[in-house]
Amino acid sequence: MTDVVRNEFSLNATDERNAAREIERRERRETVLVRIVQLLIAVLLFGAWEWGARTGSISTFLFGSPSQVLKLAMARIENGSLLYGAYVTGLETIIGFLLGSVIGTAIGLGLWYSRFVARVMGVYILALGSVPVLALGPLIIIWFGVGIESKIILATVSCVIVALLQAYEGAQQVDKDLIKLLRSFGATKIQIFTKVVIPSSYGWVVAAAKLNVGFALIGAVIGEYISSEAGLGNIILIAGANYNIPLVLLGIFSLMILAFVLSMAVGVLERFLLKWKSAGSR
Repeated sequence: MTDVVRNEFSLNATDERNAAREIERRERRETVLVRIVQLLIAVLLFGAWEWGARTGSISTFLFGSPSQVLKLAMARIENGSLLYGAYVTGLETIIGFLLGSVIGTAIGLGLWYSRFVARVMGVYILALGSVPVLALGPLIIIWFGVGIESKIILATVSCVIVALLQAYEGAQQVDKDLIKLLRSFGATKIQIFTKVVIPSSYGWVVAAAKLNVGFALIGAVIGEYISSEAGLGNIILIAGANYNIPLVLLGIFSLMILAFVLSMAVGVLERFLLKWKSAGSR
């Protein structure tokens, strides 16, 4: 009887492993198919755009063409202006993203400590969050100058509220019964905060980080639009003033690539933190 039970368990385990492998294979195939379809759509769009520009169906003065943008990109990469602009905007975005995420998360989690303070600060958080970054831009430029510092501050401000609200909401979602149970066992507030509240808020903090990559980039570019000496926003602004559509498009595509790279970096960081969290919980 024991051998029969063992064989049955062994078969069930084998079936589960086979099912898991099959699911993994399907996911890989689906991922490959998604990438192929995405590539085909891009090829069709750019192909139709180039064909329209070459045949005169699309005005190159108003819309440019992929070949013009590519030629300009090669020239700008060769002289270093495009890479320098991407470096400046990327640096502003990364520093602003990190500062905004850390400050916002720290405040959001800290508000869990005192319901009274959270209620007092609520109206000010709402007021600050309702002000568009574009409206704050001129003030920050005047206060901190046209250099990189003002762009970093704008990127930081763009991230703080989202990080704060997400972290606070994550802290509020902690199981109240679990907190009561821990208190009944003599756990201090700092122990509950470090051992339960912070780990439970991880998903909310990561979700905020994913959103804040885009917000930080928007804040940095807004600052470059208002007044700047370098950056992709500066390139787009000057190109637009000179009706240089291919250069405007090159700046926009460069921003898209930068946003994609930064989002991928946040994804890598998320997986690293997830492994670290899993290792720490063992």
